[in-house]
Amino acid sequence: MNTNLLHIISDLIDKKKINEAQIKISELGSEYHNNPEYLYLRSKIFYSNKLYYLAIDTLLTALEFEKKDKIYLLIAEIYKNIGNKELSDKILNLNIRDSIIDSLKGELSGIFRKKNKN
Repeated sequence: MNTNLLHIISDLIDKKKINEAQIKISELGSEYHNNPEYLYLRSKIFYSNKLYYLAIDTLLTALEFEKKDKIYLLIAEIYKNIGNKELSDKILNLNIRDSIIDSLKGELSGIFRKKNKN
């Protein structure tokens, strides 16, 4: 897995070159599909293209693999942008955000959930 490619895609997104970023990320193989950074970048592209709920779904999936603050922050930003400031504020609250996210995952039926390893 080439993390340099993900960095290049991130730079393209930061420079608002969304179409170029979309092309680059679509060229990556299936080995990236469980990579939280790939999923985060994919969601930023969705968000830039105003595909809000697809971006949220992708971010919730990313959280199944790694819990990073930037993922929570982007979810909160999207919810605020679509008019749900209350949910955004709850996601920003470090004390309750994991339970809020778990609740969202339970309500949104299309979210990938990793099986618990017992």
